Amino acid sequence: MGPRKPEVEYISLQRLRIQKETGPTETTKNAYVCLEKLANEALKSGPFSITFGKTSPHIAPSGDIRDFLSYAPYWWPSESGTNYIRKDGKRNPDITSVKDQSQLESFAENFTYLCLGYYFFDNENYAIHAVSLLDTFFLNENTRMNPNLNYAQFVRGSQNKFQMGRGEGVISSRVLSRIVNLLPILDAFHAYYALNQSVKFWFAEYFHWLQSSPVALEASNSKNNIHTWYIVQIASIDHFLNPISVQASSVIINFFKNDLQKQIDLKTGNQPFESKRTKPFHYLAFNMQAILFLAELAKDIGLNIYSSSSVLHSAINYITKLGEEQKEDITPAVRCVEIILNELNDEDNCCKHFIDIAYHCKYSDKIGGPKNAIHLLWSGSC
Repeated sequence: MGPRKPEVEYISLQRLRIQKETGPTETTKNAYVCLEKLANEALKSGPFSITFGKTSPHIAPSGDIRDFLSYAPYWWPSESGTNYIRKDGKRNPDITSVKDQSQLESFAENFTYLCLGYYFFDNENYAIHAVSLLDTFFLNENTRMNPNLNYAQFVRGSQNKFQMGRGEGVISSRVLSRIVNLLPILDAFHAYYALNQSVKFWFAEYFHWLQSSPVALEASNSKNNIHTWYIVQIASIDHFLNPISVQASSVIINFFKNDLQKQIDLKTGNQPFESKRTKPFHYLAFNMQAILFLAELAKDIGLNIYSSSSVLHSAINYITKLGEEQKEDITPAVRCVEIILNELNDEDNCCKHFIDIAYHCKYSDKIGGPKNAIHLLWSGSC
C-alpha cells in the first residue's frame, strides 16, 4: 500500500519559529532529515498548471482551459448513457481523465516542502523555485488558474441543464488554504516582492467568488464536511489578506458557536451527516480534519477553541471508539487524535489507545514515510 499523502492541516507559523530557534532534538531530528529530502525532491518537480495536457472533451463548458474542472466522483452513466446516477462511496475511475485537481494538489504539496525547506535551512534555491511555481499557477496569463470553481465536481449528463459545478466542488480546492497558510514565509524573500500583490489579488478575487457565487454559496449552506472545508478557506484566505482584521476570528467563532452544534451530536459525539455515508469512518475523520484546521488557526490568532468547546473531545471519543472496530482503514484519523491529545486531557485514555491501535494495524504503513514525519516541526511531541 505504501504511505498516504497527509490531509491538509494548519501549520502554525508561531510553532515553526519556536522549532527553528530550538533546532533539531532527539525527537525532531528525523523530521529535519525528511523535510530536506522532500524539499530537494520538490526542487526537481513542476511547474504545475491546470492547463497542462488539457484536451477535449475534458475542458470546462466555458471553453477556457484555465477554468478549473473536476468530475463528481460518485456519479456514473446510466444504462441509457444520457444522464448520470449517484452511487455513494463508489468512485467512477474515469474522473482521473481530468487532471486539474491533481495539478493543484501537486503544486500545493511541493510548494509546502519548498517553503518549509527555505524557512528551516535558509536555502534560497527552495524559495526561488517556490516563486516560480506560484508564477506559473496563479499569474502567467497562459497557464494561470482562473480564480473560481464554477465547474468543480461537475456532474456530466443531460440532467445538468445549467452546465455548472456543485457546492461540493469546494473540497477540490481545499489545498489553497495550505498555500495561504505558508505564503507569509516568503514575505521577506526578495524575488517574491514583485509577485506579492498579484498573488494577493488572485486570492482576493477567489475570496469574492467564495462569498458571491451561487456554486460557492451551495457549499456555504451545506451542513456537512463541505461546509466545514468552505469555512476553512474563508477563514484562512481572509486571515492571509487581512492579518490584523478580526473578520477571520468572527468567522471561526461563529462556526464553533453555531455551525458545529448542528454537525455533532452533543450527547454522543457522533457526526450524523458523516456517519450515514457508505464509508462513515472516512467522512467522520475528513470533517474533523477541517474542524481542527480551524481550531489550530484560531490559536495563532489568539483564540483558544479547545478550552471552550467540550464537543471536540466528545467527537474524537466517538471516532476512537468506532475505530476500535476497525471496519475501515482508521489511519486517516490519526493526526486528528494526535492534535486533540496535544490540547486536551486524555482522562479516559481513548486517544493514546487509538493511536497505539492505528500504528499497529494492517494499514499502519499508510502513516509512515517522510511526508508523515515532518509534522513534528510544528505540532509538538506527538
